[in-house]
Amino acid sequence: MVVTVAAERDLPAVERLYRAVIEEMHGAPHDVWWEFGVHPTREGLRASASRGELIVARDGASATVGDGEVPPQEASLLGACVVDGAQDAGYRTAAWPLSVPDHEVAVLHLLAVAPEGRGRGVARRLVAAAARAARARGARVLRLDVFDNNAPAIALYRSCGFTDLGARAFAYDEGFTHGAHLMELDLGLPGALDRMETTR
Repeated sequence: MVVTVAAERDLPAVERLYRAVIEEMHGAPHDVWWEFGVHPTREGLRASASRGELIVARDGASATVGDGEVPPQEASLLGACVVDGAQDAGYRTAAWPLSVPDHEVAVLHLLAVAPEGRGRGVARRLVAAAARAARARGARVLRLDVFDNNAPAIALYRSCGFTDLGARAFAYDEGFTHGAHLMELDLGLPGALDRMETTR
């Protein structure tokens, strides 16, 4: 599996991935209400890619974010995520375990795994890559929010070492409120990222 920062040429495959995941989730117990063109958007993904914030996983030989390898374009896209510093308003009022300035906070968004990629450790590899990328940019914590009905994702993040602040009503910047878990990973914990990639 290759996990790397996305290039512009990856964007059509990334869009197809998100569309497939949204279709698969629609009406399922773990539906997170994504609608392509609203969240995520083609423009937003392009902007994330141009800033080096869009991470993709695909079939192929081992690689890591930032190692300079370019995955073959014909390889199947297995998953994607975005890691940046964008925090919804609800993040600013949460009682986070670690108090750090905004410039030392990274946020994980839009983690998605293709239906055919499930059960292969794709999500775990993406989370680990996002954590490494965040730490490389000087972040001390990686934060996220996840809908309270998305039990598989909640279990994944807990197993990756995130501290779960519990479920709460969370107001999203898009103008709606939903029950969500806020979670935080201390990027300074010794060996935390290595354990994340090996623990199932």
